Amino acid sequence: MVNIKREKLLVVANLVIMTVTFLVLGMFLNIITLSQTALRSLEEQAQLTVYFRDEFLEDQILNMKSELEIDERIMEVKYVSKDDAFKIFTEINKDQPVLLESISKNILPASLEIKTKELADLSGMVSELEGREGVEEVKFYKEVIERFIAWSNAVYLIGLVLAVLFVIVSYAIVVVTIRLTISSKGSELEVLKLVGASDKYVKAPLVFQGTFFGFVSALVSSALLAILSWGGVSYGILPSKVAFFFIPGVKLETVIYIVVLVLVLLLSGVLLGFIGSSVAVKKYLKY
Repeated sequence: MVNIKREKLLVVANLVIMTVTFLVLGMFLNIITLSQTALRSLEEQAQLTVYFRDEFLEDQILNMKSELEIDERIMEVKYVSKDDAFKIFTEINKDQPVLLESISKNILPASLEIKTKELADLSGMVSELEGREGVEEVKFYKEVIERFIAWSNAVYLIGLVLAVLFVIVSYAIVVVTIRLTISSKGSELEVLKLVGASDKYVKAPLVFQGTFFGFVSALVSSALLAILSWGGVSYGILPSKVAFFFIPGVKLETVIYIVVLVLVLLLSGVLLGFIGSSVAVKKYLKY
């Protein structure tokens, strides 16, 4: 009787802990996906701007532009002339006529706006360009980008530790649950063996039990995550496309990503339950 009560409690604990495990795992994958999406967006928009001295001629700037375009690290180089800079400044400050009257187009320098394929390459290019002839200043919002990368790495590490911890706990709970099931049904299992039941016939229900726990837990957590994610897309909280955590640089429709996430969690649940119960059966069923 005590064993039966313990078994029921362990079954409930197993389902709860495994559900929490897959919720944490799913949120971890979501955080990775969203941080990668944000990082990719930042990489696409981040740039450094090279401002030139007035005496540095347009032809010289265009020659430098041609040189930079050959560099494999660089994705795009855009030339902004003095006239272009003045037009941009005028558009931005069109509601401040007094300021516009005090600024002439000759005071704004010509520049090159440079985007690299990888965000990390921007920092290295700053020092390379600062020493070039005709360069007045190189602007690059290094601190903002570095803080974002550091934050992404910290979130990734914390999420990974939590996910691994919950997976270990869930695995242990599956093993203990199957062990107690074997203990409480010891006489029943012995009778089955005595009447000639095969090992597969005796062990299969126990392995199925653990696998079923994993599947149900993953299904519940997947449903919750899918509802939350779908709501996020519907209300515009989540982007319509996100970076795919399995293939860097590839973006998926968020709806397709949700389907992939559900499948990954379901497969993980089945595997965790199957492995845990198989190990428990092999270790504790002495027939």
